[in-house]
Amino acid sequence: MRKPIVDGIFYPAQKNELEAKIETLLSEAPEPVSGLIPNAILVPHAGYSYTGKLAAMGFKSVSGRDIQTAVILAPVTRDAQDGIFLSDFDAFGTPMGDVQVDKEARAALLNNKGRICINNFPFLEEHSIEVQLPFIQHLWPNAKIVPIHMGRQNPGTVKQLSKALKDEFGNRLDKTLFVVSANISPYLERSLAQEQAEAFISLVTEGDYDKILTQLQKRRPLPNGTGCAAAVLGMKDAKPEVRILGKSDSGGDKAVFYTSLSIQL
Repeated sequence: MRKPIVDGIFYPAQKNELEAKIETLLSEAPEPVSGLIPNAILVPHAGYSYTGKLAAMGFKSVSGRDIQTAVILAPVTRDAQDGIFLSDFDAFGTPMGDVQVDKEARAALLNNKGRICINNFPFLEEHSIEVQLPFIQHLWPNAKIVPIHMGRQNPGTVKQLSKALKDEFGNRLDKTLFVVSANISPYLERSLAQEQAEAFISLVTEGDYDKILTQLQKRRPLPNGTGCAAAVLGMKDAKPEVRILGKSDSGGDKAVFYTSLSIQL
């Protein structure tokens, strides 16, 4: 089991306090937009005191769905190497209990070979998947997860992950939720961080998969979650419907920018 590493730092360490926090955040989030049935959300992975409200907006937008598998995609934020990384952990723990990994789906993704491989190291260092788990546990207690970390974002990696996701989950989108765990800028001077954030939002809300790949090929300065979002958008040929649920930033002369998006493929 992968044990929690940021409990008591990014979110409450006690089960009762954590459950109460999740309930409060979800109750305060706006009601889902009628007529939109998102297959995916993009939510930030900062501490709940900073971005818990944005995360709750994303999860509440899909709270009416019957989810059996949550596929959580997150970038490797430190010393990223080429690759799409799965872990061989059978469960991920939080103060609310253990979340089981969908081992059959993991095995199917690994059959794609190429850049998809087992590497536990990113999962032991990164918190971006862990902070999404309590929302999943609260809303879908019996759901299993498929945690995925993407290393360096480049068109080849994005294309392989997108195809693997489509092959495995394309016929069961009604029971699957894709959670992209990503901040939309790194910690930079405010003007530079805002520039990256606005470029990211523009690309994703346009839903133009090929355009995103072109920008990555040109090495445009984009946040490292762009590749994860693109992999999800590339699962469908039709243009997805993307809605901005909220935005925020960390404040100060240097800042990180955040958003919450719902995506209907």
